[in-house]
Amino acid sequence: MLLSEFLLTRVVEVAVHGLDLADALGREPWLTSAAGDAVLELLLGAEQMATAGKLGWSRSHFLRKVTGREPLDEKEAAQIEQLGIRWLALG
Repeated sequence: MLLSEFLLTRVVEVAVHGLDLADALGREPWLTSAAGDAVLELLLGAEQMATAGKLGWSRSHFLRKVTGREPLDEKEAAQIEQLGIRWLALG
């Protein structure tokens, strides 16, 4: 594993667990745009980044949905299917 790949795993951990911590403390999430972009590019691939923007979700909202911290409702699932968005499975 390259150092850059390892560092990206740490960014994912800080981003996702930072959302958990913010939720537990009742605070607004503090995800930086650079961290959000790095995680989204990992999960979606560079080719789907612009398509994901069509959802109109914030980075933190998208990360909550993609990691299962918030379930997708039927409308969201249909919109994701219509846009052809596929993300890396975590677990």
